Amino acid sequence: MTLTACASEVTGTPAAGANTEAAATTTTEPAASGPPDQQIAQRGECVAGNDPAPVDCAKPHTVEITVAGTFGGAMPDEPPSRDAVFEAVFPTCRAEAAKYLGDERYDMTTLAAWLLWAGTDDWREGARWYRCGVARLGPDGRAVSHTGSMKDALAGNGSNKFRLCTKEPPSQPLPAPVACDQPHRSEAVAVIPMGDPRQPLPADEKFDRTARAECGDALRRYLGAARDDVTVAWHRPDKLNWRHGFNNLTCYAETKQPVTATLRGIGTAPLPS
Repeated sequence: MTLTACASEVTGTPAAGANTEAAATTTTEPAASGPPDQQIAQRGECVAGNDPAPVDCAKPHTVEITVAGTFGGAMPDEPPSRDAVFEAVFPTCRAEAAKYLGDERYDMTTLAAWLLWAGTDDWREGARWYRCGVARLGPDGRAVSHTGSMKDALAGNGSNKFRLCTKEPPSQPLPAPVACDQPHRSEAVAVIPMGDPRQPLPADEKFDRTARAECGDALRRYLGAARDDVTVAWHRPDKLNWRHGFNNLTCYAETKQPVTATLRGIGTAPLPS
């Protein structure tokens, strides 16, 4: 199963993280015309919707900023393509999201790295800012509004609170995330690093060989027992997402019928129907 990511085509909406195998790429339009650079949110501040100006993180917001950066001279005078922007800075956004959230395995949660940058008009006037951030994804792959900081949200056992469960099996296109206490067919159980985005994408055979060995072990640890009624599945990145920093396998527990509670530590008990 190939991992790609949800896409947003809404101008000014910051970008989404990865959770589907649809023929899409992790991308977004740049932000709408915004305030001067000094009025754009800095690290630890929050933004709401497509407005890059800071808002109080204690109030409803969609993205919490992890990196306040400026593009270097390698970028063109004309507004660059979305893929060029993501290839340039999204691996950094991904790495910083792991540090900020407190767990590099955040791809097995509904929390994701995010990116917004100077819009077309601002770019042509010389603006070169970008902002990495973290967001919580809703069922449609867009950032959902919430209150409070996500700093170290995944430290300790925090991943259990935000664990990614999906209504459809992970082998299906666009599996919709749902709360793990709602009927679902899969639960993300592990993330396995596979390399560096500056290196070539490994062959499918390497991904699958690693997944068959390590995802299977991860599933047994997650369940607390070996079971015939829960199978292992995994997502791997395509070439484009690999260059954007999605450099791991995500392993899933998959069931034939929906379950209504998490399978973590279930052992040999009956599945929650």
